[in-house]
Amino acid sequence: MQAYAETLRFGILHLEELAMRKKALGALTALMIAGLTTTANGDGIVKVSIGGEVLGVDLPASTVRSVQEVVSKMGGFSVYDKEAGKLSVEKPDVNILIVEAIQKTAKGDIVFSNPIEGWLDKDIPRNFGVFVEVDNAPPSKELTLKLVLVGPDGKIVDAKDPRKFDTSNKRSFYISQPFISTKLDQYGTYKVQLFMKRDEVSPFVIVGENRFTVGR
Repeated sequence: MQAYAETLRFGILHLEELAMRKKALGALTALMIAGLTTTANGDGIVKVSIGGEVLGVDLPASTVRSVQEVVSKMGGFSVYDKEAGKLSVEKPDVNILIVEAIQKTAKGDIVFSNPIEGWLDKDIPRNFGVFVEVDNAPPSKELTLKLVLVGPDGKIVDAKDPRKFDTSNKRSFYISQPFISTKLDQYGTYKVQLFMKRDEVSPFVIVGENRFTVGR
């Protein structure tokens, strides 16, 4: 019961953090666009929407690429329709749990046990599970996800095989991934990151992460 309560609390904290992050994206994008509303002579005007909601500001067409770069760095996606003068921004909500085990009961219920915050010793092979919940994924027939474990030195420790999803109609789903006998040979903070891309020609974007430490 205590482990369940800790897991529930852990999940709620991450959901609250994600909600704040989503609001921050909208607020920062709106502020940035508001500061760019002065349109130069000959510059086109672009309407911006975030999550399907149209913002009440105009964006100079010459600044679209800069805005798209910022959105990408914040874990979002954007589509620019030059002819229509529209820039659509989507920010998926991602919740990542790192736990000792993930099980599915006969009734289909998902059961977590013991959220992992870290270990004291390095050089010991570790087993843990990663559960990822995705909401508001960008619509795509070939949305690709990839889980990557990054060490304290910034180098990749383990990268799982990419998975593809059709989110044309269903934009919420979850995935689980075991990490078996994973070598953690450094002290410091490790990051489990979720990479996502909309199609084969798009670059991967980091849309979420969770962390744990090795050592004190």
